[in-house]
Amino acid sequence: MDKIDAHVHFHPAKAKIIARVMDENGLACMVNLGILEILDIPFEEGMAAFRSVLGERMVYFTTPDFRDTAPGFGERMAQALERKVEGGARGLKIFKELGLRHKDSEGHLIPVDDPRLDPLWAKAGELGVPVLIHTADPLAFFGPLDEANERWEELQRHPDWHFGAPGFPTHDALLEQRERAMARHRGTIFIGAHLGEYPENLAYVDGCLERHPNFYVDTSARIGEIGRHPAEEARAFFIKHQDRILFGSDLVMGWDAFDEQDEDDLAGIRRFYDLHWRFFETDERQIEHPGYPIQGRWKVDALNLPPEVLEKLYFRNTRRLVA
Repeated sequence: MDKIDAHVHFHPAKAKIIARVMDENGLACMVNLGILEILDIPFEEGMAAFRSVLGERMVYFTTPDFRDTAPGFGERMAQALERKVEGGARGLKIFKELGLRHKDSEGHLIPVDDPRLDPLWAKAGELGVPVLIHTADPLAFFGPLDEANERWEELQRHPDWHFGAPGFPTHDALLEQRERAMARHRGTIFIGAHLGEYPENLAYVDGCLERHPNFYVDTSARIGEIGRHPAEEARAFFIKHQDRILFGSDLVMGWDAFDEQDEDDLAGIRRFYDLHWRFFETDERQIEHPGYPIQGRWKVDALNLPPEVLEKLYFRNTRRLVA
């Protein structure tokens, strides 16, 4: 069965090893998110480097430059998106800093539903490219920063991922902002990274998918949360929304924002993907999740999804959105 990983981040210098990763793990394509802009790699240069090795096996989503937030920034972001789509980009990636850290030129926090961003969301819809948006983070990242926090180990390594201090919006307030933006732009496809960033609450994600027909979600880096639900409940969710969920792993190569994996350890990457296949395809109980233990010292129950659901999850849904 062909598979697409709809959520990865890798540097152009890693293209050759990524080709091996894809070959060894049955991946026909990867969706590479925002890495060129994050690392200040010129767009044309980076795209040429990717294509020289991977050809059409990589789809690239560009990300806006939030360093420029002077008046008119939404219009300028829309223009940049159009140029980059003409240059080969197939989507837009929004990182979690929107709503949490990005500020305008007057020093005010920019909410996800800021009307000044409307030209950007509208342009994505006009161009027919999806917006893969990461809004908020695990609930534990918004809780007290102490040893009782179930993601304590991860937050010790990445203290800047903690948003429980004064001055940050709440987890739910951020998701409400995203919903208002999606409601204003029904003609634009939004993909909620990390199971819509509320895998702890499948009822919320279910409701959000019901309320917003232009909303999809990916599974990236949240198997540890999805697998804590009763297996039959999570399985029913995936079957109900089988046309709206994309497989993603959040594999990172060549970006030091993450330090949990040895980038060139192909055996380790193979085990990383095998844990995903085991979770989706078997009925095993209390197995390790791909982020164990750094994303939580608990085990998960696998989903044993039907073949037709797996085909959509692994391949067809992503191919339909970025064909």
